Amino acid sequence: MDADRERPEVRLLGPVELVHPDGVRVELQLQCRKVLALLVTATGRPVPTGQLVRWIWGDDGTPSHAPQMVRSHIRMLRGALRDGAGRILTTGSAGYRIAPDGCAVDAYRFRALLGQAGQSLSRDVPAALRLARAALGLWRGTEAMPDVAGVRHLRAEAAYLEEQRCQAEEMVVLGGLISGRAEHVLPRARKLAELYPKRERFWLQLMVAEALSGRLVEATTVTFWRARRNLVEETGLHAAGLDTLQRELLNGTCAADRLLDLVTRRHRDIA
Repeated sequence: MDADRERPEVRLLGPVELVHPDGVRVELQLQCRKVLALLVTATGRPVPTGQLVRWIWGDDGTPSHAPQMVRSHIRMLRGALRDGAGRILTTGSAGYRIAPDGCAVDAYRFRALLGQAGQSLSRDVPAALRLARAALGLWRGTEAMPDVAGVRHLRAEAAYLEEQRCQAEEMVVLGGLISGRAEHVLPRARKLAELYPKRERFWLQLMVAEALSGRLVEATTVTFWRARRNLVEETGLHAAGLDTLQRELLNGTCAADRLLDLVTRRHRDIA
């Protein structure tokens, strides 16, 4: 992490920000933030001027001087990056490029921590929890790059990051359940089900947390029917996991190992 302190930091897990190694945050115009985010999310691939133009302005309403505007934004970004020598933001025949190691990027760090947490979950739950919490600690709010959401390409990148954030949240709750701390994670599970009512996994975790903390009636009545209304009645989809868990609980299955197996099998794709 010492190397990160010597590089400018680009933050995507919240509004797009550029921060110098000395901690000074750079004020960038919106269009500059768009260009910066597009180059960083390209993860080292060069992006031609024409592609930047299409991503920023779309197919309609592109200004005739858009290429010149992009070049102007590149110059401003180089100044903001203190990159007069062009070592961080390079220009080549294939386009503009920011090397993955040119800046410390919170999104890169988040994904690395999440991957490590997923790999640790089956063998070292406390380590997985520390890693997942560290990953979540990088976020500034719950949305990635909301200030540049007008760029469709960046909306897709943001949606992917936000999906991974939900996976990290799921991992924290699951780790608490595996550790026998159902009562402790119950408030978090409730909050997540409220924030993401169309996400089946959060409802499953909430029902298991309630059942394991002595709230079986609440799990199989109030919570189940709220989950069913959000997942099935309002969407027309089939929530197989929800129905399976409800059957197990109504049949008297309150053994932690069995309930955790029902939830864990839906998290194995995170690792």
